[in-house]
Amino acid sequence: MACGNGTLLGALSKKASVHAFGVDLSEQMIAAAKKRYPDCTFAVSACVLLPFENQSMDVITVSCAFHHFEDPCAFASKCIGVLRKSGMVYMAEPFFAPVIRWLANTVVFTFSKSGDVKVYSKRELRRIFESAGFRDVRTHKKGAVLFFSGKK
Repeated sequence: MACGNGTLLGALSKKASVHAFGVDLSEQMIAAAKKRYPDCTFAVSACVLLPFENQSMDVITVSCAFHHFEDPCAFASKCIGVLRKSGMVYMAEPFFAPVIRWLANTVVFTFSKSGDVKVYSKRELRRIFESAGFRDVRTHKKGAVLFFSGKK
């Protein structure tokens, strides 16, 4: 989800024999992704709409885009529907110390035109996805990146 030009999806699809689907809001990004990775399927869509059948996906990835989502709870709920039994969601998000996160969320993003909505803490991410029905929710930080996984 929020696959941009498809770099992560293309790399993943080359390492495993999977049928890869990418979704992004940007028509330009999807056009570039289709050119670069013709063996993958791409669609222009809001991630919260996830244009897939229920229980049709094994894995959903989001790389450095969740903080742009205006309705993270709706996205998490939609993921539960789209994932097959024991399906996984994996995300990588920017991680800031609490005071920096507070400044970003209350000052910087208020005036930003880049589409940033909110940077989440480990606890907030866990609550969003557990409330949607995910289990075995895990987070770990490496440098300035927060890695997240959850199982349906």
